[in-house]
Amino acid sequence: MSKPTIDTCAEIFLNGEALIETIPDTYVAKSGLQGQGLFTSRAWARDEVLCVLDGQLVEAKRYPVLLTEMEWNALPGEMLLVRPLRTSYGFINHSFNPSIEIGADYRTMRAIRSIAAGEELTLDYAVQPVPDGYMQRDDTTFMQDDD
Repeated sequence: MSKPTIDTCAEIFLNGEALIETIPDTYVAKSGLQGQGLFTSRAWARDEVLCVLDGQLVEAKRYPVLLTEMEWNALPGEMLLVRPLRTSYGFINHSFNPSIEIGADYRTMRAIRSIAAGEELTLDYAVQPVPDGYMQRDDTTFMQDDD
């Protein structure tokens, strides 16, 4: 038997759904950036709040496996806000020219410019307070600035 992943857990616990919708008016589709991405089905105005992130506060150094096995966003002090099931957030791809950002509270996600309906939502994960060593991993090289 293979080890369950965040995606298989979603299939089991969400009656076959791929994710918990945490950002309204969005959908998952093939991305030109990486794999699948999160796209908006309506326009968003600059500074409009898309959602407020939630999850369980966890120390990254205490549970390093969460960095690869769960959905999370980084908080200061080597902390993670972890979600055990896939949400809309987990399909947002990285971009150095993002359309959204996570605010100073590390939880409020807002549009940093006008976003058209049908556009992929992107976030610059490299500006988040990710745990030490995370950006040097082989699977995060696409988030490392070439400058």
